[in-house]
Amino acid sequence: MTEKEKMLAGMLYRVEPGSELLGEQARAKELCRRYNALPFGEETEGERENLIRQIIGKAGKNICVQPSFWCDYGSHITVGDDFYVNHNCVMLDVAPITFGDRVFIAPNCGFYTAGHPINREVRNSGLEYGRPITVGSDVWIGGNVVVLPGVTIGDNVVIGAGSVVNRDIPSGVVAVGNPCRPIRTMEEACRRERLLDIRKTEEGDIEKVLSIYEQARKFMAEAGNPGQWTGGYPAEEDLRRDMERGGSYVCLENGEIAATFFFLVAEEPTYRVIREGKWLNEEPYGVVHRVASASRGRGLASYCLSWCLKQCHNVRIDTHRDNIPMQNMLGKLGFARCGIVYMEDGSERIAFQRCDE
Repeated sequence: MTEKEKMLAGMLYRVEPGSELLGEQARAKELCRRYNALPFGEETEGERENLIRQIIGKAGKNICVQPSFWCDYGSHITVGDDFYVNHNCVMLDVAPITFGDRVFIAPNCGFYTAGHPINREVRNSGLEYGRPITVGSDVWIGGNVVVLPGVTIGDNVVIGAGSVVNRDIPSGVVAVGNPCRPIRTMEEACRRERLLDIRKTEEGDIEKVLSIYEQARKFMAEAGNPGQWTGGYPAEEDLRRDMERGGSYVCLENGEIAATFFFLVAEEPTYRVIREGKWLNEEPYGVVHRVASASRGRGLASYCLSWCLKQCHNVRIDTHRDNIPMQNMLGKLGFARCGIVYMEDGSERIAFQRCDE
């Protein structure tokens, strides 16, 4: 058997001077050098794509490999569709390295199929070996991760930054550590994850927003505040009016509507007169109304108000005297109690303001 055949069979082999293996290494490293030296810009995108496909043995659609990237042969690397590698990745592919679809690799990662005998005499004789590395689909590998020879990582896996993966990792887990071990299932991890976003309310959101209003009315009644939202308020007509004014928003939690509120930088007529105190200033302000969430104790209302403060440094809001949870939250967020204002129906509200000048 040739040394190359031994290498691909996972046997001990040598890379000898003038050998076929040395020539293939030289080719791959020269291509990597050229790839890493390319300037960034649209004018080099075609050349960059061509070079990386010369380096990698088999590649799917939509691949992106940031420089610098180095490998031993390249021809033993297989990547699927939607493959992304960040800077400073090293793949020692003396044995096959195979990636599925939708794999993301963070900076400074290494995939090392190359191994050396523990016995010093054998090792010092120049013999080495390779064991394949296989990574499934839908995998995210964090920064500074090292994957060692012979490892298989399953589908739908996240490997935490700094991990040393020396054993197989099953599908559907988050794994981390040195040595890397699963710490929770992907299902559990997704339940814990909170991705929050805010956008304007759309027509298709109306039913969900009205449902959140109803949940909020029940919560306020249970919390000793049955008098703030009565008679079906806020109703659909109130919501549509807010939407027409461009001030109705929803907060998404992991893609699902979880909270709603009104925010607009405009004068609020009921704030023109304030009793038992005064506003912090008479500068233009943003006004917040009708804050409601579908979850209790999850910090959604606080997130929404913090978002409003990023849009306008000067924000005013009011709440019912019996709405103790809202008053406590406003205090924690740095809002100052300014006095008493009166709604159109004559009912009173406690006025708060925060200015971040």
